[in-house]
Amino acid sequence: MIGVGGHGKGRHLAPYKKLQDKGQVEVVAVADVNEERAREAAKQFSVPRYYKDYIKMLDQEDLDAVSVVTPSGLHAEVAKQVVSRGVNALVDKPLAPSLKEAVEVATAAKDHNAVLMVGYWSRFSPWLQEAISLREKGYFGKLFFSYASILRRRGIPGVPTFIDEKLSGGKGAMFDIGCYLVDAALAVMGFPRPVSVMGSAYTAFGNQEDETKMNWGSWDPKSFKLDDYTVGLVKFEDGSTAFLEASWASNLPIKGEVSLLRVQGDKAGIEGRGDEALRSLVKSYKEGGKVMDSQVDLEPVDESLEMIAAFVKSVEDKRPPVTAEQSLILHAIIDGIYESSAKKREVELQIPAI
Repeated sequence: MIGVGGHGKGRHLAPYKKLQDKGQVEVVAVADVNEERAREAAKQFSVPRYYKDYIKMLDQEDLDAVSVVTPSGLHAEVAKQVVSRGVNALVDKPLAPSLKEAVEVATAAKDHNAVLMVGYWSRFSPWLQEAISLREKGYFGKLFFSYASILRRRGIPGVPTFIDEKLSGGKGAMFDIGCYLVDAALAVMGFPRPVSVMGSAYTAFGNQEDETKMNWGSWDPKSFKLDDYTVGLVKFEDGSTAFLEASWASNLPIKGEVSLLRVQGDKAGIEGRGDEALRSLVKSYKEGGKVMDSQVDLEPVDESLEMIAAFVKSVEDKRPPVTAEQSLILHAIIDGIYESSAKKREVELQIPAI
């Protein structure tokens, strides 16, 4: 494990330990730039060794796999160190701060024959998996439009991990939480190839003095420059389109964090709701000359445990279910939204080959 903050412990280390209890893995070391945090995590989860310097850990331990759960802006540089040693890597979402760096990580993994999986725990929501299965069975007919949003009433994460330019990757709401719903929409659509995007990134809340008392943590509003409300319209090669929306803060009658995913086909559609992961799904379809709705009832699962189990399996069979190639499409879209906002026009997208 590299990085044992909240996500590192809760969504990676705890599931690994459950698999260790079943004899499927052995957790041998953790690393964190905060040595005390590394020490405490090692003690809490009975991990034999801890390191402050992750490079030292990589050099001294005989590792099959590593989870990278550092701040988002550091994912790519850490992941490259891992896969360049031929060590399989699960990189917490998003894969990299930019498409360019995502390509560099994916290329390094390919060159050194290392499995590279991206840690979208949200992909393992049973309701999202059901929506993906519906598309694979031809349920939608011809897909032509999707709408994906993830909105917070107030939830600007006012800590350096999320708002420091280097640690955060220099991007805000669409990069930090929007990526969950972009990934979900693309997964249901089958990751069509995007050709252009038009977007706008707004700093509408974080630069206001009173907002520091209404959100999470505290910051200097005079220096707050990240986007806290961002939208984009994507056109795909197959003629379909997608509208994307993400916010850390909004003036809307919602509680907490609310996500919405709608996917439209000429035969049927779906609407999913939840938070970072879908928690419900309704199907809408034509039957007997009428449009019918059907609630999909599924049992919840521990998505984080499912993600870690899938990664462990992929180390053995070399078939990660959430791939770097998929993330290249996602990063092209997100980078394109920010570029379009800066240039105030639609921009064309290119997906590099690896």
